[in-house]
Amino acid sequence: MPVVEIRDSIEGTVTTDGGGFGYMTRRINLREGHKFSMQSIDIFNDNGIMPLAVDPLDARNAAYQLYVSPFPMQQVGGEWGYSAPRNAFPGGGQAAGEPNVLYKEISVIRGGDDTQQINNSLVHYRFPNDCVAATPTFTWFSPHVYVTVMVWNAPEVDINIKFTCYMKLKQTKANPSSSAMGMYSEFLDSQIKKLTDTAVVYAPDVLPGNTFPTWKFGGIRPELMLSGTTALRYFNRLAANASQDMVEQNELLTAFRSATNMVEFDEGFGDAVNNLPEWITLMNVAGVTSGPIRPYPPPLKYADNGNTLMF
Repeated sequence: MPVVEIRDSIEGTVTTDGGGFGYMTRRINLREGHKFSMQSIDIFNDNGIMPLAVDPLDARNAAYQLYVSPFPMQQVGGEWGYSAPRNAFPGGGQAAGEPNVLYKEISVIRGGDDTQQINNSLVHYRFPNDCVAATPTFTWFSPHVYVTVMVWNAPEVDINIKFTCYMKLKQTKANPSSSAMGMYSEFLDSQIKKLTDTAVVYAPDVLPGNTFPTWKFGGIRPELMLSGTTALRYFNRLAANASQDMVEQNELLTAFRSATNMVEFDEGFGDAVNNLPEWITLMNVAGVTSGPIRPYPPPLKYADNGNTLMF
């Protein structure tokens, strides 16, 4: 299990489009047929801070996102960043929790001249953070990683990008099946979801009891019981010559069907109108409620050699 140290950089000039967006990426090749484990990672901005070309009077922010991933990062739908008083940024990369992300760094900077950039910096975050990034984190099988930089700045301007990347990887030989399945899984994970919505949203007035605390539906659920007259038929000993009321098949079918109705979360299972608990379905004898029995069994058919044909 050799440990491989990689020190590389992504440098160049990216020209933003009419919406102020720029994109650049770099591929770093690794050995095939191995499993890679990220032992530590560090990213250094050789420019010191992202160069800005935004007019100080322009009411917008500038930003960049940097990714290290097994496959090149692409834009998703929606927006990210501050929405007021300046504009949010359209279509950033994937969330840091997605399987395709090994490292993510974002920075949002208010426009201004170079002497004001550090003081005007709004946010700067890394995932994993500096402490976690210095310890083993993620594993992957693809024999490459991509360093991708996305830039949001003034429209149609040149932005000079200089980032240095240091990665310490543990390289383990993998059998062909594990390697192929791992690369295929990572390839599928890289096919980005344009929009992600994983939250369950509740209105504030119905929040207690739907999630936590559980007092609204805690305790023992109410139960329905059979009437005393009906219970006597099941639990009282009767003389051999005592008569009992007979129940028609249709009445049994109706009772069993009513006992399996949907009820509210705080009501007893069964049919409260007819006082039928759900446990009477345990007495549902299949021969009684499955319908009439065929008067004759299916006829047998034989092959020419006398064997019974099976259908």
